[in-house]
Amino acid sequence: MKIPLTRSRPGALRRPVGALAVAVAATAGTFALSPAVAQAGAAGHHAAAAATTYTFSTLNDQNDPTFNQLLGINSHNVISGYFGSGADAQHPNKGYLLKAPYGQGNYTDENFPGSAQTQVTGLNDLGDTAGFWVTGNGTSHGFVEWNGVFASYNDPKTPHAAGSVNQLLGINTNGVAVGFYTDAAGHSHAYEVNQATRVYTAIKIPGAVSAVATGINNAGYIVGIATDASKVTTSWLLKGGHLTTYQFPGGSDTQAFGINSTDHIVGSYLDGQGVQHGFVLTSPLGPTSHWQKIDDPNGIGSTVVNGINAAGDLAGFYTDAAGNTDGMLAMVTKVMYLQLQSMPTGNISFGTDSSGNLTLTVNAFGFTPGSSHLVQLLEGNNTVVAQFSTLTANGVGQAAATLDSTFNGTVPPGSRVVVYNGTTATKGTPDGEVIAESPNLQNGLPAGSLPLVALENNAQGEGFGIPAGSATVAYSPSAKTLTVTLNASGVDPGMHAAHIHLGSCQNQGGVLYMLMDFTADSNGQIANETRTVTGVTSGIPATGWYLNLHEGTSNNILKNGAPSIFFRPLLCQNL
Repeated sequence: MKIPLTRSRPGALRRPVGALAVAVAATAGTFALSPAVAQAGAAGHHAAAAATTYTFSTLNDQNDPTFNQLLGINSHNVISGYFGSGADAQHPNKGYLLKAPYGQGNYTDENFPGSAQTQVTGLNDLGDTAGFWVTGNGTSHGFVEWNGVFASYNDPKTPHAAGSVNQLLGINTNGVAVGFYTDAAGHSHAYEVNQATRVYTAIKIPGAVSAVATGINNAGYIVGIATDASKVTTSWLLKGGHLTTYQFPGGSDTQAFGINSTDHIVGSYLDGQGVQHGFVLTSPLGPTSHWQKIDDPNGIGSTVVNGINAAGDLAGFYTDAAGNTDGMLAMVTKVMYLQLQSMPTGNISFGTDSSGNLTLTVNAFGFTPGSSHLVQLLEGNNTVVAQFSTLTANGVGQAAATLDSTFNGTVPPGSRVVVYNGTTATKGTPDGEVIAESPNLQNGLPAGSLPLVALENNAQGEGFGIPAGSATVAYSPSAKTLTVTLNASGVDPGMHAAHIHLGSCQNQGGVLYMLMDFTADSNGQIANETRTVTGVTSGIPATGWYLNLHEGTSNNILKNGAPSIFFRPLLCQNL
């Protein structure tokens, strides 16, 4: 629901203070915010949508592998977080930044000068950070590290007492940070602060006893959590002066912790059994909003999502089977679903030359590059009616030619055009395999064109029908892997080479990535076989790649460096 929101703006700070950093409400450490939560109102209409696929990585600073939380991630995939539970002197909170490729050597300490403990709860796309730091007597202060300079920030209304709480939990590229302070009664109060002017703005949530601002994007939209007198907690979004409250459908304790430039909101909630899950909420203001549950595969009912960048990658944490808290990175995996096309494919049409002899015009693609093919017109009993001149494919597997014959008689009903793999029709040889044919002719020659339909036959003349299949191609930027899962039918039993090529099925190019051969069973089926390419440093482009399943194996599709007769594409699709 949307609620008009009023905000009061106190004056600037009474005295200069240092930089500020950001902390997370659901943090399990000593200084984390843990507001009481209950059923909150839901906003907008909700609908199921295709779930985003993620690749999960566990990232822990080995200075304390028992406790790590990742709290923010920016568009450059720099991550903010901290290690140490803060439960005792041996495990203090210590902040850090982490850059790709995310090895132990890529952690950089980020601690407020002179602090006993620090949590870096957020960062912007410029690399500036926010969070909070804690003194030796347990007093916490917000901080921002801006252009390499730390400054501490306390809302002026914070009680002046040991153990008082100020935390900053998010910062945008305009230098506006958000967080909260706790009053003497233990109630939280949300605010924003401009790091340059040091002007604080109170964020008043109607009906709230406690309110926390947890994240802010570059447009100034703020998310947070509010708890009323009945201890019901509502997650909220403040955008353009209007407040919208949220609850995961069917869940409780929904807490929003971050928002990105496309208004994707992340956080956590409890299901009906009290199990904690992370979430991503898209289109929060509708007209239709979409919720997706996030669970780290290694988590034991304890996933929390704290940060999200412009690409939709997630940072957070989970609890593992050993009871350790582990940093979680979930990067969006680009997944493409391909309906594979049988090769070769195209059209044929009939004509006559000046002598009245039958001609055949072929426009097709998906042949072996540079290959030559015998083409015949056969009766239903496979008697040759006409033999045409040789069909030759060019260097990218295209064939566009008008073929001559010496036939000028009447075409028997039920005749069909067949294309062989090579230049002879000798049965029991690779050359003699039929790789494509037309539909049967009825009532003489058709006036228009006919499709050329691909077929798969082995050297013994056994037919497996029309090759068909589908594939899923997924790219993981964090793992730098390209994963291909293939299903196919109507192919020759045995092994088949497969590659991701440059170019397209219509304009074949060189091999980009080799895949380990796929294996078809005795029925000519490939069932859900997966192959993974490692070391892939760039994602799937919008155009320029295609997936190709060949007739032969990796050992015989080339001869003297050129495509052999076994190179023939069986199934193909552009990525």
